[in-house]
Amino acid sequence: MSFPAPGTAVGEQTEPLAAARAHAAELLRAHTVVIPDFPVPGIQYIDYYRSVDRYPDVRRAVLRCLELRYRPMELDAVAAIGGGGFGMGMSLANELGLPFHSIRKAGDTVHNALTASVGMNYAQRRLTLAADIVHPGSRVLLVDDTLASGGTALGAVNLLHTAGARVVEAAVLFEITVKRGRDALDPVPVFSILADVGADDVSVEL
Repeated sequence: MSFPAPGTAVGEQTEPLAAARAHAAELLRAHTVVIPDFPVPGIQYIDYYRSVDRYPDVRRAVLRCLELRYRPMELDAVAAIGGGGFGMGMSLANELGLPFHSIRKAGDTVHNALTASVGMNYAQRRLTLAADIVHPGSRVLLVDDTLASGGTALGAVNLLHTAGARVVEAAVLFEITVKRGRDALDPVPVFSILADVGADDVSVEL
């Protein structure tokens, strides 16, 4: 059975990954909560916590998709960006039997921390990573909930590179393609499950 290499475009995936991705995308779309004009006017905020944390079947489908994608790859660790990426990233690391690297918001207590300032669509933030938890030369997957402009993910990639890791791919549940976040991450490939969800696409109410 063949599996796609990192960076394989959507539509080029082989079964059973394609079926698992389609199933996860269907459930994500059915349960997505988009909050308009939050946290600032003009932003369509995808609420990961209301969309995924509340629904075990959504989490299972997403995790199954990611497991099929990444089990065949020779990964050394999974990293994730807090807070939305932590739950899925840690669950995936557990499924794959790999170490988990948490990339946290500045202000958390992190000893021997590397830091990066990153720009989001609606705010500036700083990320931290404990430098000594990353094995130099390790192949690391980066997980987050949503990719928009790519500023946060790029900051996380830079932190991992500074610590000596090689980021094999970035995996996200939601991708807002119009924001061109994958261009910001190039040459790191991006794998997303569901792209271009907006307020008009969902019927879930808060």
